[in-house]
Amino acid sequence: MKKTLLTLTLAIATIFASAQCTPDPQYTLAGIYPDSATGLPNALVGQSYNEVITIIAPLDTSVVDPSFGTVGVTIQTIELTNVTGLPASFSYDCTPSNCTFSGGSTSCAVLSSPSPTIAELGSHQIFMYTSTIATHTILGITLPTQLDTVDYYYIEVTNATSVVNQFNDFTFELKDIFPNPVNDNAKIQFISGSSADVVFTVFNYLGEKIEERNIVANRGVNDIEINANNYANGMYLYSINNGMQIVSKRMVVAN
Repeated sequence: MKKTLLTLTLAIATIFASAQCTPDPQYTLAGIYPDSATGLPNALVGQSYNEVITIIAPLDTSVVDPSFGTVGVTIQTIELTNVTGLPASFSYDCTPSNCTFSGGSTSCAVLSSPSPTIAELGSHQIFMYTSTIATHTILGITLPTQLDTVDYYYIEVTNATSVVNQFNDFTFELKDIFPNPVNDNAKIQFISGSSADVVFTVFNYLGEKIEERNIVANRGVNDIEINANNYANGMYLYSINNGMQIVSKRMVVAN
């Protein structure tokens, strides 16, 4: 019985510890850190992942309100209501545990995984949903709740590392096909900073066009499925073109 109770106590302590985070003291200005221009450290597949996002809620700011126009407001609370898009083994927690941050406070959230797996290979766009309650600075009335989405993070899980990345409106990034070499079906992913018409093309090593598709890309992570059963064995070049940028990668077909 004592051994069972000790094991249970250790398990609860581990879970409680994993839910805690400490804000990074280097950040002092209101915002979410790392921001859209900075990445989080790598995490090795097969090892635990635990990365902190520091949240400094502003006390005073200005917003555009449909009834009052641009007005000064006092932030009461900013709540992180949900996080979606995380790979299967990843989860999130906050300090405080209810993920509700008072205006003017410094708090944090943590993304964690006991061990990213091979099944999670690929890019996973993360959506963080927030709900802000604020009052009119002069009138003192509570304004309609403001709902916002932070959509510029994505986690890329590879055989070697797992990285939390960011993108902006100008991002146009092509990922490696997997698996590579291709012997049947495979998947290609690309990141687009905005919705766009994209042309996907495959060329053989002689420069002959083998396949072309027109794709309506969404902002964020986009998937392209490939069936290489009709491709001859050899080296190929695949590319995406949004009318302003062309990005290319190589793949090998080995049926």
